[in-house]
Amino acid sequence: MKIIFFTFLTFIFLNSALAQAWVDSLEVARKAYKSGDFEKAVRYYQSAQKQAPKDVDLSDEIAQSTYRSRDFKNAQKAYEQCANDKKSPEERARVNHNLGNARMKQKDYDGAISAYKESLRNNPNDPETKYNLSEAIRQKKQQEQQKKDDQKDNQCKNQNQNQNNNQNNSNNSNQNSSDQRNNGSDNKKMPNKQADKMLDDLTRKEAETKKRLAKNSTDKKPGSNSGKDW
Repeated sequence: MKIIFFTFLTFIFLNSALAQAWVDSLEVARKAYKSGDFEKAVRYYQSAQKQAPKDVDLSDEIAQSTYRSRDFKNAQKAYEQCANDKKSPEERARVNHNLGNARMKQKDYDGAISAYKESLRNNPNDPETKYNLSEAIRQKKQQEQQKKDDQKDNQCKNQNQNQNNNQNNSNNSNQNSSDQRNNGSDNKKMPNKQADKMLDDLTRKEAETKKRLAKNSTDKKPGSNSGKDW
């Protein structure tokens, strides 16, 4: 009997300690949020949610703290989870409005438009959501136009590059043709030089031959001493 009683007291004590732990974490999280330390708030909100009873839902506060810490990707996930759990139109409108904001921060304009439209289905007269929806549509059009402009720029760059390549190929082809003509001209000059040398040799030999003939003619003139005594 004593053992059962001791076990019961231990169980109560542990539950009380766990209850106090998540309450303490929640208090720290809310103080951190108010002071602007949103990353700390997220950590303590998540810790409190893990230890809290099943009927305690801190997803709203976790999502808002995550968004304020500028972790928009995880904020989007938190808002998506919140949106599935909300029952009243007002709550669904509010959560989908915040979900649209998180998607806008990531430039997911299609997703933002979808979230804002869902928010307006639950609260058609909300002016801020209407404005955000029109802004998301405007940003989407601007994004699409920027993509078209970038594609045109890339096409122009590719065309200019192809033109430059063609011009370079043409210049190289002209240079090769010029080199070939020059080489052909050099090849034609070689026989001319050899012919000139042969002509010079023939002219020189002909001059030497004429010189010898002239000398022989002078030695055999009439009246010259032949060596005989008549």
